[in-house]
Amino acid sequence: MKPLRALWVILCHWPLGLGLVATVGLVYGGLYLWLIGDLGGGGTGGLHAVFPAWERVWETRGPFHFEPVGLIEAGPLVWTFSPINSLLAWGLGMLLGTNLTLGWRLRRASRACGWQASGSSFLSSLPALLAGGACCAPLALIWLGLPLAGALASLTPWLIPLAALLLLASLAYLTKVLASSVS
Repeated sequence: MKPLRALWVILCHWPLGLGLVATVGLVYGGLYLWLIGDLGGGGTGGLHAVFPAWERVWETRGPFHFEPVGLIEAGPLVWTFSPINSLLAWGLGMLLGTNLTLGWRLRRASRACGWQASGSSFLSSLPALLAGGACCAPLALIWLGLPLAGALASLTPWLIPLAALLLLASLAYLTKVLASSVS
């Protein structure tokens, strides 16, 4: 319970940290949606939204890749909206942002008060960066057309749940370290 309280204190009483979590979550989520093809250019301008296929919300195109239920045009952007893909993208983005924010906060706290505990350096958020890249890196390689993409294509279905588990484990570790540094 103490680690959750420390996490709550950091995120609610430190506006910069909350802003960093939100920014990383939005950027990562947008990049993820762009790489899987749900977000792209080609809009005609203006704002237009239509959602004709809500019955397809649970249909999959592949592992952890769901069919869109609507189309949103906003200026030059076109978003084939899939609520599950969006939830996955921004959920992973928020986990990544929280991990990076806590790693940064622990780094600043250890430097400010001379406290040096194991895992207090910015390297403690390295698992967050690796796990965050696990989702987008193979998609980026495929998008770039690099030969290594073929080898990673068979691993891609496993990388999203693995990334989520690594991000949750890293978050648990960082909140535990944070809770011990606060008390």
